[in-house]
Amino acid sequence: MSIGNSIWDDFKRTVNSGNTISILIIINVVVFVLINLFKVIDKLFVTGPDGAFYAPVMEQILLRAEIMGLLTHPWTLFTHMFAHEGVFHLVFNMLFLYWFGRIIQEFIGNRHLLPLYILGGLSGAFLMVLSYNIFPGLTSEVAYIRALGASAGVMAIVVGAATLVPEYTVLLILIGPVRLKYIALVLVVLDVVGMAGFNGAGSIAHLGGALMGFIYIRQLQVGHDWAVPFDRSLAFVKRVASGKPRGPRVVYKRDAGSSSKTTKPGNDPKDQARIDDILDKINQSGYDSLTKDEKAFLFRYSNKD
Repeated sequence: MSIGNSIWDDFKRTVNSGNTISILIIINVVVFVLINLFKVIDKLFVTGPDGAFYAPVMEQILLRAEIMGLLTHPWTLFTHMFAHEGVFHLVFNMLFLYWFGRIIQEFIGNRHLLPLYILGGLSGAFLMVLSYNIFPGLTSEVAYIRALGASAGVMAIVVGAATLVPEYTVLLILIGPVRLKYIALVLVVLDVVGMAGFNGAGSIAHLGGALMGFIYIRQLQVGHDWAVPFDRSLAFVKRVASGKPRGPRVVYKRDAGSSSKTTKPGNDPKDQARIDDILDKINQSGYDSLTKDEKAFLFRYSNKD
């Protein structure tokens, strides 16, 4: 087996594993490599200050703080959170994603990582754009502000982990054991101070991500699971990509004066009870969660006269 085939097989195996941390790291690394390849091509083959490839590509990826620029490039709300130019920017973001993402996976599962990352990135983008359009000290710079990087999404995961298990202790090199709540607090304070620095836009975005991480976990703790819409969207995408049909559907109605589920005339109450259980399972976890026997029973039931 060639090295190329081996790498491709490893890549497919990682993607098929469904591990969100690995998938997010792969996406960020691939985008980083592509961005810098465009920069290398411009350096080698294009004369003049304006590159033929790199600059136009980045204009389609970077998030704009200016409202009209954002309205004409709305996709940058998402593309910017997967793009990095500098290697250290990428490495530090991916390390924090890995370390704190593992804690999220350990305590509440893999399915919450993507919502935290995406919602954190969007919240960071919203706070940055809002700040540069309402604060007098920032509005003069709004036309020049561009943002990129996974930092806001990663901050949502960091603060989310600290909100979830604040007393969880990690071992830091040269420092020793430190609880998560103090790590998150230090990062937030650094970003508050950093708003006055050269990367003020980035610091504001980080704070937006941090706020989302806190709110997301607090909502989860009171029973509001914001990952559900993401689960349904991913299930739909997988179903469309695989070409599989939704499966047979059984529709039942409730009588206006009764809260119990109605049965078809002549049906065995035991069959109806099983149908009710299957329908509840579909509602909670989707059709693909059914066993082969449950799908067969549902199909037979749906074809009854």
